[in-house]
Amino acid sequence: MSKETKTLSGLNVNIWKQDENTIHLSIKNPHEGKEAWLTSIEHTDKHDGKQMARTHNNLFRDLKSILETNGKW
Repeated sequence: MSKETKTLSGLNVNIWKQDENTIHLSIKNPHEGKEAWLTSIEHTDKHDGKQMARTHNNLFRDLKSILETNGKW
């Protein structure tokens, strides 16, 4: 019996720099559910070091690294 996977593949994801502390993320879903959405990930520097709903420093750092490596930052 094979193990069931919870991975949903085939999503179309785009990321781009909005400003020094904000990365936008758009996702298109070819599967069941919401077709597409746009969200942002912010660094706490945008809010004087305070945690807010959209602040995710580790994820921000990783996405920024991808953008920098590809000359998009």
